[in-house]
Amino acid sequence: MFNMNEFNEILDKCCDKSSQKEQDEKLLQPLNYIEQIPGKQVRMKLALAINHWLSIPMDKLAAISEIVQMLHNSSLLIDDIEDNSILRRGIPVAHKIYGVASTINAANYKVQQLGHPEATQVYTEQLLELHRGQGMEIYWRDNFTCPTESEYKQMTIRKTGGLFMLAI
Repeated sequence: MFNMNEFNEILDKCCDKSSQKEQDEKLLQPLNYIEQIPGKQVRMKLALAINHWLSIPMDKLAAISEIVQMLHNSSLLIDDIEDNSILRRGIPVAHKIYGVASTINAANYKVQQLGHPEATQVYTEQLLELHRGQGMEIYWRDNFTCPTESEYKQMTIRKTGGLFMLAI
């Protein structure tokens, strides 16, 4: 049983930003791991190409690209678990190193940190599309069902298109 002094000490520690930063470093290890592995940066290149016409200031475009890359990396962590992957970009997947629970937690935690209501709505809609596509792929795999060509195309658009849409 806690006494009031112990409770206040624990509460102070929970609200302490330096303590939160230290905890974040630990719980985000799976995400930091995948961020160290260079990808193709397709979304960033697409955003830069489209920005030729949109002329968004580079600092704002960089912020958007950083968010899109974070969402992409978070989705890859989950995707690797769902697909029982062994390697990602040629190295062991995060959940084989940090465990499934820590990897899921890191992916979900980072996605929730954006904290901007309109941006949250936009990325949530796109992540729902990604999950719909991934869900269909999992369903077909686990139920030994072969999709039609049209269903397969719809699944691939949902899985990859949502995060591309965030970039533009």
